Amino acid sequence: MNNNCLKFLLLPWIKNLPSKKFLNLTIDSRTLTEGDVFIAIPGKKQDGRHFISEAINKKVAAILYETDEIEIHGTFKYINNILLIYFFQLSNNLSILASRFYQEPGKKLKIVGITGTNGKTTVTQLINQWTKILGDNTATMGTLGNGFYNSLCKTQNTTSGPIFIQSFLNEVLEKQIQVVTMEVSSHGLIQNRVKAVPFYIGIFTNLTQDHLDYHGNMRKYEEAKWLLFSTHKVKKIILNADDEYGKKWLKKLFNCYTIAITIQDSTQKQYSTKWINATDIKFYNNYIHIKFESSWGKGTLLSCLIGRFNVINLLLSFACLLELNYNLSDLIGTSSHIIPIDGRMQIFTTPNKPIFIIDYAHTPDALNQTLKEIKLHYQKYIWCIFGCGGERDRRKRSMMGSIAEKIADKVIITNDNPRNEKEINIINDILKGCKKKKKILIIKNRKDAISYAFFQSKYDHIIFIAGKGHEEQQIIGNKIIKFSDKKIVLHLLEKKI
Repeated sequence: MNNNCLKFLLLPWIKNLPSKKFLNLTIDSRTLTEGDVFIAIPGKKQDGRHFISEAINKKVAAILYETDEIEIHGTFKYINNILLIYFFQLSNNLSILASRFYQEPGKKLKIVGITGTNGKTTVTQLINQWTKILGDNTATMGTLGNGFYNSLCKTQNTTSGPIFIQSFLNEVLEKQIQVVTMEVSSHGLIQNRVKAVPFYIGIFTNLTQDHLDYHGNMRKYEEAKWLLFSTHKVKKIILNADDEYGKKWLKKLFNCYTIAITIQDSTQKQYSTKWINATDIKFYNNYIHIKFESSWGKGTLLSCLIGRFNVINLLLSFACLLELNYNLSDLIGTSSHIIPIDGRMQIFTTPNKPIFIIDYAHTPDALNQTLKEIKLHYQKYIWCIFGCGGERDRRKRSMMGSIAEKIADKVIITNDNPRNEKEINIINDILKGCKKKKKILIIKNRKDAISYAFFQSKYDHIIFIAGKGHEEQQIIGNKIIKFSDKKIVLHLLEKKI
């Protein structure tokens, strides 16, 4: 019996099943082909159990049906000669099921899982880029897409579904790639998408307010992130010990293999197995110097990334590569070759024109950090253009309005992805945090907002565009339209004024 035999696949959970052969596991009824196993589970928007008849018409080999009744778990019946099996808590076990089907590919790879509110994408892509510079290929899964550095297939979710993850890991193994980086979202952890993924390294970036529309409060949000280190197999853990949650978790993980990352704080190393501490940082317009001491030795990293938070991101990536046995001097020597990540503190300049900076910052902490770092680096007049997503955490909107107003010299409130929420309601929520109304402009059309700032600004001004980063579309109502902050900026900088 092999993994394509239903009886073998389900043996840990269900006994006495017929020896039925099948081709693939599929969760989407639209992609079903004859001979597949259809996984019928409830989803956020659709309930797969409503598409049983479609699966039967497509002549699937069998249907796994999620039931809430433990009493009928493992029972089965035939509908038009199609085997339907009742499975209690199927969603929770789907990652393990998919791993068994693909013969546990994760066990033969070194998988790096990165979680946190901000910085997941940057750390993931820094690791991918750095290994590429050093002559290696690293596979990746995350916000920017799945695949390899500079060769990514777009994805809808930061953390993909459990079947796709195992399928991807299997493909990576077949291509003889050894290392995979994976962004791990709180949603992915809560929904057990990475339950069967054995992480060689787990990285924590930070924890600040976000996704409270889903989690409810910060305590539950923290609990979701903590799942990566408390319930998953993680061999080595790298923590941002500058973050209050990172400090707390470092002490909780005292008996684990941990690496503490800090800035001018040598006290945290007493709680960790290894450590890196930035002892001196010099900020310049378009680059930073980072002197560090560590368990591996001392040195200086030079990077064109800007901002204190990128010091942490760089050091988290640095620690990860050291733990993957890359040479210290090789990493130091190539740090200056790293370029900014798409849509993450990405700088666009042309002589005698304002400087544009684009960033994905869409949380209060991210907006606060990015604006402060821009002010620190440039000490110039700052325009801040941002909006908030519709049908998402409303509580952060006024906070972001207050932050933008306090730090920026001029604020333009515009649309982000309003979705099906009224634009004016989102704007009014942001305005609740603003007191200096003379600083504020409202230009709903995002392209018009960026253009207005460009034509009204002076050549030595900074125009900071927050919220969408790398995204190339905007969701207004039920329509998805092509839209890119980056393309608008590049077009404006080409204009002769």
